[in-house]
Amino acid sequence: MDEDLLLIKKYKSGQSDAFGLLYDRYFDKIYRYVYYKVLNKDTTEDLVSDIFFKAIQKIDTFDQTKGIFSSWLYNIALNSIIDHYRSRKHHADIEDAYDLSLDERIEEKIDAKDNLQKVSEYLNYLSPKQREIVILRVWQEMPYKEIAEIIGGSEDSAKMAFSRAVKEIRLKFGSVALFLLFMSNFR
Repeated sequence: MDEDLLLIKKYKSGQSDAFGLLYDRYFDKIYRYVYYKVLNKDTTEDLVSDIFFKAIQKIDTFDQTKGIFSSWLYNIALNSIIDHYRSRKHHADIEDAYDLSLDERIEEKIDAKDNLQKVSEYLNYLSPKQREIVILRVWQEMPYKEIAEIIGGSEDSAKMAFSRAVKEIRLKFGSVALFLLFMSNFR
């Protein structure tokens, strides 16, 4: 039995600490996923809290025959992000995206801000579906099979959409854009 499924089973049988282990396993991944969608630290923290709260509330709706736990959790995250933007019509503040403190060197601040603006521009050039696939593939390092489960398509269509997105960015912005896009994962 999959370790996630075992933890879910334990949680449902009353071992509340089992969900804590799921939380520990997925917190960083979900946090990064949300962060790259909203580009605001405070909003990300609020949304991630809501996502895990919803997961606890809806754990009985998880159906292992329809997919894996991580895909189910990412779907909750995606829906929470969509709800956030619908309710607030919020525009990301590029200043908050890199929590830049005063004690950092000024050149690093400027470079980080410039790079984030460029990456944001590249991503905004893509369709929402392509943007989603790039974020899941590049920043979440997710396999195509799992991406397909989240976006509701086949593994081949996820590969094709990613390939087209990369090609579109390269044609529109050049190879340097691809370098920045992929390297922004390692900031």
